[in-house]
Amino acid sequence: MDNPLSVDLKVFGKDERGIYYQETHRAIIYLNNHESLDDICHTITHEVIHHCLRDYEEIDEIQEESLIFSMAWAEISIF
Repeated sequence: MDNPLSVDLKVFGKDERGIYYQETHRAIIYLNNHESLDDICHTITHEVIHHCLRDYEEIDEIQEESLIFSMAWAEISIF
C-alpha cells in the first residue's frame, strides 16, 4: 500500500470525536468524546473512509461527509 494509515487513540483532546490529516495519512481518535466501544469503532471507520476517499479529487469535503453519512445509514439498515 502506497499510503498506509496510522490511527492514534488519545484519552483526552479536542472537541472532535476524530480527525483525519491528509498530509500525514494520520487519524486521531479522541476517546473522551465517545460513549461506548461501538461508538469508537464507528469513528475509526469514519476516519478510515476519509483516508480511502482522499485519493479521489472529484469530490469535495461536503460531498465526502455526505457519502460517509449515507454509508453509515446503509450499514445500519442492513442489520
